[in-house]
Amino acid sequence: MSSEPARYGDPDTRRRILQAAWELLEQGAGVSLVEVASRAGVSRQAVYLHFGDRSGLLVALVDFIDVSLGAVQIRAHIHGGATGVESLQRWIETMSWYTAKIDRVTQVLESSQYQDQALAAAWRDRMGRRQMHIRSIVERIAAEGRLAKGWSVDAAVELIYAVTMPGPWRELTRELGWTAERYTHNLTRLFWSALLTE
Repeated sequence: MSSEPARYGDPDTRRRILQAAWELLEQGAGVSLVEVASRAGVSRQAVYLHFGDRSGLLVALVDFIDVSLGAVQIRAHIHGGATGVESLQRWIETMSWYTAKIDRVTQVLESSQYQDQALAAAWRDRMGRRQMHIRSIVERIAAEGRLAKGWSVDAAVELIYAVTMPGPWRELTRELGWTAERYTHNLTRLFWSALLTE
């Protein structure tokens, strides 16, 4: 459920507002509608007319960032692996850098989901889509006979989903200092030793 109203007005103005909100978040700033309007060079009323409220703006921002980063092409690359195992490798490699690009937005969604119904719905929808993509990969691995004995598809999906969530990524990279390369290497070792069979 989104608090975003029907699309209003000039698409270029909408894009400028979303770009301004993204830039403010990346700089560690908040996303008050006044600050976003100022940065975008529009009135606060224009922000309200396009997005309804702060929740509507943030929900729209998630999709805007995905489009800006080429999420459709990225997903095609991940699922285009020659095998399920190769697609899993591509998933890990992608999470090592893509999560960094969206981290500030995911932090806001994570922290706001218990106070805001629209943001909670946006977060759960995003996490549901993430699980769907992981399930597609794991089902391929199982069909190819590479899923280790004792692992169900459901359990493997849950493990990969939990470990590659933004929270663990943030702890490993921001707090413990793992580089993108180390993140990829260590998660590859973990999943290969735990989930895969020769």
